Order: sequence, then structure tokens, then C-alpha cells
Amino acid sequence: VEGKINNAMHQELSKNFTKEEVFQAMKDMKSLAAPGPDGLPALFYHNYWEIIGEEVTNMVLDVLNNNGDPSHLNSTYICLIPKVKNPSSPSEYRPISLCNVTLKIITKTLANRIKNILPDIISPNQSAFIKGRLITDNTLIASEIFHYLSHTKRKNGFVGLKTDMAKAYDRVEWDFLEATLTSMGFPSTLVHTIMKCVKTVKFSILINGYPSKEFYPQRGLRQGDPLSPYLFIICADVLSGLISKAQQEKLIHGVTISHGAPEITHLLFADDSLLFCRATSGEMMFSKGVSEDTKKEISSILPMNVVNHFSKYLGMPTAMGRSKKQIFNFIREKIWKKLKGWKEKHLSFAGRGTLIKAVAQAIPTYLMSSFLIPKGVCEQLEQMICNFWWGSTTDNRKIHWIRWSKVCTQKKIGGMGFRDLRAFNEALLAKQGWRLITNPNSLVAQLLKAKYHPQEVFLKAKHKQQMSYTWKSILQSSWVIKRGSYWTIGSGQETNIWEDNWIQQKGNSTRSSPKPDNCNLLMVKELMENNYNEWNETIINQVFTPYVAQMILQIPIIDKTQPDTLTWDGTKDGIYSVKSGYHAIIDWNSNSNTNNAASSNSSMEIWKTLWKLKVPPKYSHLLWRILNNAIPVKGNLFKKGVKCDPLCPRCLNHMESIQHVFLECEWAKKVWFASPLTLNLNLNQLTEFYDWFTFMTNNTDKDCMEKILAIIYEIWNARNLLVFQEKNLPPQEISFNAFKKLHEYQSHGEIQTQNSQTSPPLNNSYSNNISWSPPLRDTLKINVDAHLSSDGHWFAGMVLRRSDGSAVGAATRVHKGSTDAVMGEAMGLNDAIDWIERMEEHQVVFEMDSQIIVNAVRDKKEIRKNWGSIVRRCIKFLKDNPNSDLVWVNRKANRVAHEIAKWAEHEPNSEWNNCVPMCVWPLIQ
Repeated sequence: VEGKINNAMHQELSKNFTKEEVFQAMKDMKSLAAPGPDGLPALFYHNYWEIIGEEVTNMVLDVLNNNGDPSHLNSTYICLIPKVKNPSSPSEYRPISLCNVTLKIITKTLANRIKNILPDIISPNQSAFIKGRLITDNTLIASEIFHYLSHTKRKNGFVGLKTDMAKAYDRVEWDFLEATLTSMGFPSTLVHTIMKCVKTVKFSILINGYPSKEFYPQRGLRQGDPLSPYLFIICADVLSGLISKAQQEKLIHGVTISHGAPEITHLLFADDSLLFCRATSGEMMFSKGVSEDTKKEISSILPMNVVNHFSKYLGMPTAMGRSKKQIFNFIREKIWKKLKGWKEKHLSFAGRGTLIKAVAQAIPTYLMSSFLIPKGVCEQLEQMICNFWWGSTTDNRKIHWIRWSKVCTQKKIGGMGFRDLRAFNEALLAKQGWRLITNPNSLVAQLLKAKYHPQEVFLKAKHKQQMSYTWKSILQSSWVIKRGSYWTIGSGQETNIWEDNWIQQKGNSTRSSPKPDNCNLLMVKELMENNYNEWNETIINQVFTPYVAQMILQIPIIDKTQPDTLTWDGTKDGIYSVKSGYHAIIDWNSNSNTNNAASSNSSMEIWKTLWKLKVPPKYSHLLWRILNNAIPVKGNLFKKGVKCDPLCPRCLNHMESIQHVFLECEWAKKVWFASPLTLNLNLNQLTEFYDWFTFMTNNTDKDCMEKILAIIYEIWNARNLLVFQEKNLPPQEISFNAFKKLHEYQSHGEIQTQNSQTSPPLNNSYSNNISWSPPLRDTLKINVDAHLSSDGHWFAGMVLRRSDGSAVGAATRVHKGSTDAVMGEAMGLNDAIDWIERMEEHQVVFEMDSQIIVNAVRDKKEIRKNWGSIVRRCIKFLKDNPNSDLVWVNRKANRVAHEIAKWAEHEPNSEWNNCVPMCVWPLIQ
């Protein structure tokens, strides 16, 4: 591991820490994580940073920059978390360190600085805690190797060793850690600061809630310290380096699953490791080519159990037989145990819904990220969850009032928003496919490409014989990426005109059109002018229909030096996310169902209103069931074949329907009349509860609707008391009880909201001023904005001013093409950078009112949409000109640039020196 830190990294790590880094570290803390000995959670620092922030920041920076002593902050409680149900020895507890937040701010600031370079210095065989790497990288690689080992018949067989280090964090020797950091090339001052934070710790063990006497450890890293995971994988990289060195010296040989695939000797995920070597932890397995004598010889040396296959690796099954359903049964059993335990408790529908979303439907997520779960298993899981939702048990079946497919639709169209497990599974697997496309140099991408599609890209890979089940699963989800993505044009060299999706119109990406006869054009590059960032309109108008030609000419060409990029249409940044993929699949499925009447615009407004009301969740859930005619009034039970008297238990004159219980019964009318709402129920015109609720939604305000829901809930509660306990409440009490409970809930919610509010950012990336403010002395400020004309052209307006407010100049630019507002703003920023570079100014503040662009630049985000190249250019400009900056401002403070952008329709591509257009004279005086 010697010398892994290059000069650029060393220079970056040696910089003084800033108050912005400290603030970011504080903001990253979980608000309600268990506090340390000082008893103050991060929430305290979030809420009162304006008061204490300066003092805390100075203290942190003193430790980080001035060799300050953190020992007075380094008292730590150890909380022992049981690993098993009935622990009987210390090894059956997991020690979690509860550090003071002030100390965690220091170590989190260090961690944020270090983690940026880890992808470049840590071996690709390690997947834990490194940006851009996931635990599923290891599980996918391991699955492919296990598949290979179980099928290969090579004479020289292989052995796989699975190991897990006990108490790995506690075993790290401090001298070894310091030597490793120094050997890698970390700056000596940084190493010294890290080791002070590690070595000055004092521990107290919490026993029955009380701390023991303090003691001083001599080795180990704290679980709970933000810096510890990164220090651990740095130490573990020494093992990885030793294995790689032995491999290079031909002392050991790894597994190569196909021609051109990387040779794999080991996989690491924190303290879990898999070792593969040629046959010359706990467990080891052999490939078919290993003789029995060799197995015995190795077994006598290594005290490990020999198995036919590892049952699991990192929680994933490693061997796939013919019966996939049987292999994935453990997930069904795991969910069943959870549901069975919950059924013993009395839960409202709101409570059940929370548990279903947070736990039951989350359990299979990890497994679904690597395997396509058989439909039969998904159906079994959904049936179990459905039974739990409606309250059914093996001994007591309940009516399922609404079909499960509707319950799983989005809340905005009348469902409960539960996951469709099959669609979610496909969305998770599509994420793996997306990572293979966008991270082609990752170890897992290299391995899979070499084995399954060496001559073609992932989206054109085909099914082959003897594929592993993980690869088959990922391949079967590739249709999601194909349907929901398109190519953003850069150079045009990677995009096929006729086969790839690259033309976008109103959110839909399509191929151009069928290829005309006798047309030799193939790649998009051939449709561009050779020396300009423009389309060749003559060729385009000759080859394509007028409609297609117009769509092509609207695509902006920003930078032909950049490659074409695959872009996901469902997110603002063009990067695939599981959430957007899932919603896309659901939308595609629902669009194919023409009978989905619940998604009408008027219906959607009702559901949106219902879920936005600030009422207890059980009120909203009851209304959802009422609006879906899914509550057990006697009339509904009678229609379902339940033997009961269908008459109203109060008046005994009418069938008990939803309309009757809440509106038409004389008792219900008295409730509404006695309430202070003074509502006109309109019962003569509105004969259905759904229509009545729609009318109320459209004709009353939010506060009134919340009170209506409270009364409806109390009416239903009173009805149940009458039916089941024979208690008859007077109607006058209903609204009083309803409003009292609602007030208590909302008052508590306001307190929670106040407590959760955080201080505004302390950095200078935002300005809330509603009027223009001048820059610092010797600095220029350029304001830029964009305006879309009625004929589809984007006009950019810019004004450059000095610190005294005087104008250096103004400019306008015009662009044809994109109707995307973000793209229009980005092109304006691009024009502003062009103008500033041409003037050779190096100390400029750029101001614009597009928050999404400013955030992307400041956070150095990857943007795959067409405005991403402008973001990258702006990032480079700010790096080359460290005295310049990009700041978001309120639209009112950017009014001069906005008016110039509008004026650009009259004077496009114009410039003014030492003055501004007449249209903004009154604004700039």
C-alpha cells in the first residue's frame, strides 16, 4: 500500500479545514441518534446552530487545523446490543460507542475529507463504505464465481474460503493503523490529528442504564464513530495488497470465469471475506475438478468445515437449484414471523399500513436487488401482507373489501401506495443494469461483460446457455432501461440514428423513424456540421419527415467533444433511481389498463386533498375506506352474504349504508347541526357520500375539511360503541370530542415542527435578498436569466456590474431548440461564461435564480441530461478561477437580467459596453 496517495491527493488532504466543512458535518448527523455522555443529541445542534455554531466551529477547527487537544471531548459510553435472543457471554453482544456530538463533528469532518479519495486508493475487491461501490457488487461477483465453480470441470480445480473476523474493529492495533496511514502517504499532520481522536478515547460501559468506571483502551476502533469504517477498510487494504502481491508473484492463482475476465483472488466487505485460489472462516468449498486426496490434504491444514456450497454470502443464497421457489422460501418465513407477531397487537389500519411499508415490504428489498423473485413467491408474500392488512388470521378470515391490486396503486389515484413487489423487484434489478452501463470499469461490470457480452454493450446482450441466475435476473429487467431512457447527444459517435432512442418530445423518447432506402447515414454524428455545434439542416430536412426533422433540430448541441450519454427520463439529473424506475413501471402498466377510472383528474384532486390534511392518520385511513365503500356497515355486510339485520341500529327504519350512517340518519343530522361548522349538507341533491365529500372538498377550506374528518371519525366511533357495547352517546358530544382531539393532535404537531426546524445554511451559496446587492471590491458580478418566446426560442440576458453598482456591460443571446426550462437557464449560464472568458476576467460572482443548476454546480453532481455538460464546464471554470463563485438569488433580485432576456427578442445577440439597454434604465439607477 506504499505511496498510494499522489501529489494531488496530498495537496487536497493538506488544506486547512473550513467552517463550511464543519457545518456540513454537523448537518449530516442524524438528529435523534443516541447521544454521548453530554446527553445532547444532534437535534440540539441543528436547532440552535445560530447561537452555538460559531463557538463549536472554532473549537472543531482548533483541533483540525491548530493541533488542538480533543481528549476533553472523547469520553464515550459503550452500549451493549444483544446479537442473540438470550445472550450469555460478552461475545454475544455488539458494543456500540455513544460519542459526544462535538467529537463526532470532528471525526465526521475528517471522514468527509478522506472518503473522497478512497475510491482511488482502496482495492476494487473491497466494496464497503466506498462511494460508487455497493454490497451487491460483491454478491453478484460471488454468485458468478460460485456458478462457475459448480459447473467447471477443469483438471486444476479451485477452493473457496469464507472467513469472518470476530470483533474485527476491536482488534485493530493503533500502531499498525498509524503505520498504514503513513505508508500510504497521508499528510503527517492529518495522521497526527486522526490518531489523537483514536488514542485519547475513554470508555464507560452502560450497565442497566448506568455508566461504569472509565477505562482507557490500548487498541480498537469505535463502532459509532463516523471515521471508524474508513480507517478499518484502510487497514483491511493491507491484506488485499498482500494477496495481490502474491498473485503477481504467481504464488497464488485466483479464479478466472471466462476469457478476458479479471482474475479474482478475494472479495472483501468490511470484515467479511471470500478467498479463491487454485487447489494445490469458517467454511471452504471445492470445485468439481479437485480430487478427494487434495481436499483431505487442504482440510488437514485449514481447520474449516468442507461444504458443497456456502449456504449464504453476505445474506444472499449462493447456490441456485431448479426450484427457485424453495430457495427463496426463507424470505416468506421471515415476513410471516413478523406478521404473526404483529397480529397479537391491536393495530389500526394506519398502524398496519406503516408496518407494511416500513418492515414487511422492506424485508425482501436486499434479496430483490440481485435476484428476480419467482412470481409465485411474490404472490405468496402479497397474500400474506394482504391478509394482515384486512386483519385475517388462519383461524379468523376477514372480508377483503378492495382488491389488492387497487390497494397497491398510488395514493394520488385512490390506492394506499403499497408496493407491487414484482414491479419493485424489476426496478431494483434495473438499477444493477444501469450501474453496469454507467460504471463500466467496476470489477463486477468487467467480469460480467467478459463472460456474457464481450463484443456488445449491455443493452444489446442476449440470453445464452448456462447463465447464472443473477445475470439472467438482471438481463430480464433491461427492458426497463430500454424503455425509459434515451441518448443525450454529445459527439454523436455512439448513437445509432435508426436503432437507438435519442429524440425527445414532451417526455417521450423515440427512435427517429424507419431507415429510408438508399440512405447510408448510420450515426448521429453524420447529421451535424463538421466544424460547429450545429445540425446540418439540409441533410436532416432531406432524410426525415418535417415533424421528425423539427424534433431533431430542437435538440441542442452543447459540446461535441463530450461523448453521448445514456439518460434516464424519469429524474431531473437523468440518473436512474429505483423510485423513478418503480413509478415508471407502474405508470406503464396502468396505461395499458384502459379500465382504470380512478385516475380521472377530479378523483385525483380528492385523494390529494385527503392525504394533505393535517389530521391523525387513522382519520385519513377511515375516509379512504369510506370513499371506497370498504367499511362494515350492516348494508354492506348483508350484500356480502353475512347473516345480519341490515337496518340502522339507531332509527331501525332504513338500511344502514355509508350515506345513512354519516349523513341521512336523524342522529347524524343532529350531530352536524350541533357542530359549529353550520354546514349545508345538500342531501336533496347529493345522494352518495362520495359526491357529498367531493362537493365539500371543492367548496370548503382546508381547516373546515380537517374538522369534517374529525366529526366523521367520531360518528363512526359512536356507531361502533352502540353496536358492540350498547353505549348511546348524545349527538351534542360528538363535535366537542372531535374538535378537542383534533386540536390536541395539531398542537402536538406544531411543537414537533418547531423542534425539527434547522438553521439556514451558513455558506454563501444562497442569497435571500429581494434586491440586487453589489459584489466585494475588485470583484465583478454578472446576473443571468433566460426567457422562452412564444415561437420556441430561448433568449438569454446578462448584465455585468462593478462593486459600486456601475455597469461594465450587458449582452443578449438567442438559442433555438429545447423547451426545457432548466436547459434554457443552463444555456444562459453557458453564454455568461463565454462572455466572461472572452473578457479575461477571473474574479466574478455569477448570480442566477435557477436553484437546480446552482445546486448541481456547487455539489459537483453528475448530470446526464443535456445541460450536464454546461454544469461540468462551470465546475471547471470555478476550479480554474478560485476567486469566482456561482450563487442562487431570489427572482426579484435578478429582475434586471430577466428584463434584458425579454428584451433580447427585439435585440438578439447584442452587447452593450459600459451601459445597459434602455428597458432596464429605471431598474439599475
